[in-house]
Amino acid sequence: MFPVHGLVGSEKLSFFEDPAVRDAFKKHGLAVTVETAGSRTMACDSDLPAYDFAFPGSEGAAAEVLAKQGIVGKPTPVFSSPLVVATYREVARALPAGVVSADLRTFDVARYLQDVEGAGKRWRDLGLSAPYPVFQRAVLLSTRLDTSNSAELLLALGSYAANGGKPIQSADPGEVTERMKSLFRAQGSTGLTSEEPFDQYFSAEGYQLPMQVVYEAQFLDAIRADADGLVTRVTAIDGTEVTLERIMLYPRQSVSSTHAVAALKPRGADVATLLATDPELRKIAAEHGFRPVGDTKAFAAANGEKAAVELPGPPVPLPPTALWTSFLNTVVAGVYGKDRAGATCA
Repeated sequence: MFPVHGLVGSEKLSFFEDPAVRDAFKKHGLAVTVETAGSRTMACDSDLPAYDFAFPGSEGAAAEVLAKQGIVGKPTPVFSSPLVVATYREVARALPAGVVSADLRTFDVARYLQDVEGAGKRWRDLGLSAPYPVFQRAVLLSTRLDTSNSAELLLALGSYAANGGKPIQSADPGEVTERMKSLFRAQGSTGLTSEEPFDQYFSAEGYQLPMQVVYEAQFLDAIRADADGLVTRVTAIDGTEVTLERIMLYPRQSVSSTHAVAALKPRGADVATLLATDPELRKIAAEHGFRPVGDTKAFAAANGEKAAVELPGPPVPLPPTALWTSFLNTVVAGVYGKDRAGATCA
């Protein structure tokens, strides 16, 4: 049995810790263990040479890992997961008309930016009461933009919507830049990885984070592990019992991240190949909420009754990589300081 050690995005931890996944790797002579890190900080990890593979939340982050290690080659795409909005039924119904569809399935980012974020609404302004944090801004929460891939996906959605449904054309598109800075500044202190705020959302005190963007796979994996976790009953200040039901909304314009493996050593390449081709591992990945690349049937079989097999809207087109990176760094500098622009590992 060959030991294999990987560095993975936090959203994939439960997959690698699944005994069925470990057993599947062992059938091929591999004993796989992992640690987690923010996807946008992996390339700068000084301990990368100690790992056999890195598995961040995007192909771009995986390619950066290979480049920083001087490895010629491309990362191996394994599966994808779209960004979704994790919230509560009561919150979705309280949002202004048009932000959430009548069937509570889709979320209009442009309407949210206009009618909620841009209008400076607080949760109490929308008619919500305790136990929700009524005096706080009605923020669509994410992770930190300077460390986490899921926050970058929110930036893609937000900038596209703020630019009138078009990709940005410059590295600093004026009003769009300022609106995106405002969007992320309003969040205050958030998690470094996608795991941190989501774990709180699915806890008994999750109502403190009424609405956040997460990977679809995180939401589906959470309800796989705890089917009753969608509903929480809490006692309000006045002593009344309140029932809170968690729901998942799909942005009307979709944005997904392809999770790819950067093989750092031969055994890491074996892991990448197995994740991309082994039917058993791909089936388990689908059960954990991921969409295996090139295999919609596996995802549909595992999640057809809980998720949208076909995403409700077309994908958001991104501008050229160099322009996007410059825009991202401009927003990061405006939110966290110039020392964080391009510095994904402080």
